[in-house]
Amino acid sequence: MRTVAVGVPAAVLGGTVSLVSPAEARSGTGSMATGGYEPPVCAPGSGTIIQWGPYNAPAVPEAGLSGVTAISDGACANLYNLMLKDGRVTLWGNLNLNDRNQQRLSRVPVAATKDVTAIATGGSYAFALRDGGVIVWGGTYDNQLSLPEAAKSGVTAITGANGGNSYGLFLKDGGVIQWNGYVAVPDEAKEGIVAMSARKHALALREDGRVITWGPDLPANLTVPAEAQSGVTAVSAGAGFSLALKNGAVIAWGGNDYGQLEVPYEAQSDVVAISAGVWASMALTASGKIVTWAYNFYGQLDIPAEAHCGASAISCGYVCMVLL
Repeated sequence: MRTVAVGVPAAVLGGTVSLVSPAEARSGTGSMATGGYEPPVCAPGSGTIIQWGPYNAPAVPEAGLSGVTAISDGACANLYNLMLKDGRVTLWGNLNLNDRNQQRLSRVPVAATKDVTAIATGGSYAFALRDGGVIVWGGTYDNQLSLPEAAKSGVTAITGANGGNSYGLFLKDGGVIQWNGYVAVPDEAKEGIVAMSARKHALALREDGRVITWGPDLPANLTVPAEAQSGVTAVSAGAGFSLALKNGAVIAWGGNDYGQLEVPYEAQSDVVAISAGVWASMALTASGKIVTWAYNFYGQLDIPAEAHCGASAISCGYVCMVLL
């Protein structure tokens, strides 16, 4: 999802979305663009969001064309995404405001419009981190938004589960705090943790480079391979599969129905960030090249040229995004 190194933890450039058909997206003959808007020249460090994937994904608002510092793609196909700019959270998407639940999600709380330092999406919820305290909104009822007392101060990182069960993971004093989860955090994830990621299952990275996983998911996905037992520097949870980064190479395990485990040669060296999606995954190399692989149903493998432009963050779910 988050979190840059873990996979961040979504969009297209401004305007309106060009209606490229799914068939065109799959064939590579079309990619996400914006009506009448010319993509910017290569401008690393500009804080510009570039998105591709589903033809009907929500277009990035004007605020996403510069100065953005973090991105997070939402759980459901084309529903919503988050960006962080000047400490303010912006949520955008294909929301049906006649639906009370989606209306609740669309209303970013006042507390998340100033001094926010991190963002995360988690199913029908959204999260923000401000002054070490977690902010959560969305869901169906106010009583679902109660956070554990430990999440109200001293939190240093957040991530959300974007598949199946909606829950959040928060890192505090090297231990994982879980909100709304159905499977308890294992004891070995309650100390010595430096990074985490979640979708239906959860991943935590210990300071000794060992990966821990838990959650209601495929047995194959919950068995960490030997090569991910040490030396790992980043993790990212996908839909029924997992990714880890070790010595610049991507390690993948779990379900392989769509080729999620078939890591291309370009992602087997010099990789600096990873993001596991729903059916496809993304990696960023030290040279600024974006690599995607697995299923191309939504056109996730049809990378626009401007994405290879020195991204500072990547995020892949149903849509793929990079932040220049």
